[in-house]
Amino acid sequence: MARSKSNAVNWFLHRITGTFLVFMLITHFWVQHYDHQVASVTMEVVAEKGEMPTYPEEAQEGVKARFGADAAVTPYQVVMQRLADPVYAVLWKGFNILFLVVALHHGFYGLNNVLTDYIRDPMGRVVARVLSWSVAAVLLVIGLYSVITAGW
Repeated sequence: MARSKSNAVNWFLHRITGTFLVFMLITHFWVQHYDHQVASVTMEVVAEKGEMPTYPEEAQEGVKARFGADAAVTPYQVVMQRLADPVYAVLWKGFNILFLVVALHHGFYGLNNVLTDYIRDPMGRVVARVLSWSVAAVLLVIGLYSVITAGW
């Protein structure tokens, strides 16, 4: 029985992951920057410490110069404090892990398509594919570690 060389499933997944990425990015920005429920969770978490962490003055000035005087900055410590909240962290970490997997699949599948278009030597294609998926695996491990341990 001959093995099919069709990449229809991967082609279809690439389109689906691209669509999911758009919605996940919009969700990420909404939850992190505009959602009042998240803002209240942040204030509750920050209230435990009694102070709102801030960036150094130079960083705040840089953000205001680049994005305007009304620009708000969410300090790294606030993000880590959000991720320390047990309920919020489980939902948001799950979302971030899904976002990471979808983004890596989409990006590296697209990269492999480009490499396949330009590398004519079959052995060169295999080497390029193995290297690119190896980089994706390393980034997945680093990303999973970062997301899972955030807020500990």
